Amino acid sequence: MKLFLGWVGLTLAFGWGQVGLSQGESLGGVGERAHPAAQTIVEAMRSATGADLALLGAAFFNESASVPSTNFSADDLIKALAHPDDEVVVLSLRGEQILQALERALELYPQKNNAFLQLAGAEVRFDPKAESGKRVVSVQIGGAKLDPNRTYKVATTAPMARGALGYFRVWSREQITQSTGRTIADAVRDYTQWQRSLLSQPAWIAQ
Repeated sequence: MKLFLGWVGLTLAFGWGQVGLSQGESLGGVGERAHPAAQTIVEAMRSATGADLALLGAAFFNESASVPSTNFSADDLIKALAHPDDEVVVLSLRGEQILQALERALELYPQKNNAFLQLAGAEVRFDPKAESGKRVVSVQIGGAKLDPNRTYKVATTAPMARGALGYFRVWSREQITQSTGRTIADAVRDYTQWQRSLLSQPAWIAQ
């Protein structure tokens, strides 16, 4: 009994009583930084469509949710979505439009921004001290440097593709080239059948 009580005291002293039984990482920071669970959800859209990259604005996530780092289920990820029944679609965007979207996502950084983009298939290095509109330093898509003149396939949800969160200034709904007829929840369920770990490499890297 003394041994058991001693172990309990030790776990509480080091915080293991909370960490070991962690509810997971909250989605509360989804409007400020790359988030593993959010990136994994976006990757599910990219995987479902074969797009070059995928993106989704912070406002489309449920900030009150949390997702376990391990042993999570499809339902854990779906609960992290504010609108899980939104349809997954594909936009055809020029590289220069993608760059404009990334700059918009960083407009308020490091403040919370509902238009901040969670990404998959891209790595964005940025200078947080630069003036708004000139913060992106480099962009890699599929391991290659972003070509401003190339057209890329970009997976997202129908509301985002129609210009939600101010992105109508960057692209138009006429650039939707594929409507999948499937929801983002469907994409997550398919993805978690074979992939059960969160994306750990952040898409956004401050330098």
